[in-house]
Amino acid sequence: MVDQNVLTVFIALTAVAVLIQCGILLGLCFMSSKLSRQADRAAEVARTFLGPIQNTAEHLQVLAARMTEVGAVMHSQLRQFEQWRRGAR
Repeated sequence: MVDQNVLTVFIALTAVAVLIQCGILLGLCFMSSKLSRQADRAAEVARTFLGPIQNTAEHLQVLAARMTEVGAVMHSQLRQFEQWRRGAR
């Protein structure tokens, strides 16, 4: 049969290994939650910075559309003026 002292040593080593693994798991869980909180804060900061940028981009899109309309109207009016000028000669 197995020597009682050897069995006790192996059980003790197994218990120590399980405790070490438990400590490692707790550490990973703690670091994971800490990183998650930091990522949430970083995402919130990014949202506060990107909000005005997105607003500016939307305004620039509207401005570009209006400038295109103005360009088209001016082009049309210049064509009419050119035709009128040719007819006046």
